[in-house]
Amino acid sequence: MFAFILGCLYLISALIILFLIKEKFNILGFIYNQNNKNFLLIFDVPFLLISFASIIETAHWFIFIIFFMHALNSMTLLFMPDFFYQSKDEMQLMDETTLYNYLVIISSVIGLICLLVS
Repeated sequence: MFAFILGCLYLISALIILFLIKEKFNILGFIYNQNNKNFLLIFDVPFLLISFASIIETAHWFIFIIFFMHALNSMTLLFMPDFFYQSKDEMQLMDETTLYNYLVIISSVIGLICLLVS
């Protein structure tokens, strides 16, 4: 059940990203603004909690990867924020449209795989 909820959460986040792209919202500018650090941590908490509950429920290797990915992201943001914000320069080397497409595709694929795991 928790893997299903996690899959739905990822698919909803993909739809939100698509909406923000349509509205011409600067997603990368928001993410890499240091004033939004708490929002990013709060945004990551449901993914961490639901993936942890899903690990307890199903113990699938894919859910482990998702949990550790979110845990690593949150720990980096908490304990090494300079390292997190240095990656902004690397992200700006890519085309912004391509990066947004990757965000949508990755969120959708992870969501679909979570639905399959459930």
